[in-house]
Amino acid sequence: MFSYSRRNVTTLRRLAVFCLAISAVSLPADELTLPKAEQLALSNDYGVQALQAQSSAFAEQAVAADTWRDPVLSIGTMNLPGNNPDPFNQGMFELKVQQMLPRGSSNKLQRRKVELQGESREVAASNRRLQVLQSVRLAWLDIWYWQQGINQLKQDRYLFESLVDVTESLYSQGKKKQQDLFRAEVELTRLDDRIVSFVASKEQSEAQLLRWLGNTPAGVIPRQLPDFALMPEDSKARLQLHPLVIAAELDVQQAGQDVALANESYKPQFGVELKYGREQMNTGASSRNRFSAMLMMDIPLFTGNRQDRQLTASHYRREAGIAQRLDTLQQLQGEFDAEQSRYEGLLRRVELYRKELLPKVRNQADAALRSYQSDASDFNDVIQAYKAQLTSSLEFLRLQADSRQSAARLQYFAPAPQDLQQTHRGEAL
Repeated sequence: MFSYSRRNVTTLRRLAVFCLAISAVSLPADELTLPKAEQLALSNDYGVQALQAQSSAFAEQAVAADTWRDPVLSIGTMNLPGNNPDPFNQGMFELKVQQMLPRGSSNKLQRRKVELQGESREVAASNRRLQVLQSVRLAWLDIWYWQQGINQLKQDRYLFESLVDVTESLYSQGKKKQQDLFRAEVELTRLDDRIVSFVASKEQSEAQLLRWLGNTPAGVIPRQLPDFALMPEDSKARLQLHPLVIAAELDVQQAGQDVALANESYKPQFGVELKYGREQMNTGASSRNRFSAMLMMDIPLFTGNRQDRQLTASHYRREAGIAQRLDTLQQLQGEFDAEQSRYEGLLRRVELYRKELLPKVRNQADAALRSYQSDASDFNDVIQAYKAQLTSSLEFLRLQADSRQSAARLQYFAPAPQDLQQTHRGEAL
């Protein structure tokens, strides 16, 4: 039989471990709701800002692409004699201005191509926002699970403590074996170890969330989970509007502009040259002014290895873009269907746990304890029932978090309109 002092030492040891776990889970007083975390993440994400800056750069570059080339100015002298190279007394002073004109509509086509590149950056920024929102939601829900799991372990710890007390009381009466008391204390210590493990996992999830929140500390995660967002009936149709699909379509349009530019290369390019000359006379006669104007034109005659090849290559790039768009849409469709099946399965399991499994394991644990106290069953029955109750409670918490994480992934594939907006309002799942 244990002495009173040994029992106190054991109790103090367990209390020290438990207090360590409790102190590790202390958090700031402010609540960190999911909408608040989303807003903080989007406001602190430099990836979105970088893509938006690139889009603005392409917008400026597009205007420059639709501008004529700068004229070329030439100034010089001609026909100077070798024995008296004085340009102010003899020879011809010449000023020439040359301006090349765009080839067909190539400037407008090039401008549209650059505008499409800017639109691609805007679409990439939208996709980045969706990725940030998904990452924040997944990390937030992980923290919620670990936090609620710690609370559940702390709550069930009292059951295991009472089991130790009951076993010790029955052992002192000679109704139970010393081995039962040892095992009850071992199971309680295992529970304390599990609390410490959950605290460590929670801190890891908090670190992942803080990667998106910047310097903002993580607050207390509310106990109430966000409501499920019912998947709209047109979710599959909304895949057509996913940023990755739109980005692939913009690539196709850029390839189309390359085809048009290649066709423009068959047209001649014109240029204009205006020339003024002043002939200096060393014989005393009056100087004479001369004017001339010229029209220049290049003639694309040998197109076999240049224009024809460029046009063919641009057609291939456009075909590749179309295939890439279809492949992107097909991949998103497959991932969406798989995640939707997983989501629906998780919902069914959540309801099964809530309505049937959890009530049954609680009743089983209560019945096992009563049977053990009346010496109608052995210790193994009651400890297994307690462990089954704790495991089922933790699994139920995990299912709740997993189902909402699955909903977060579905919202990436079929995003809500507010998730695509630049100014995010932080809607709940």
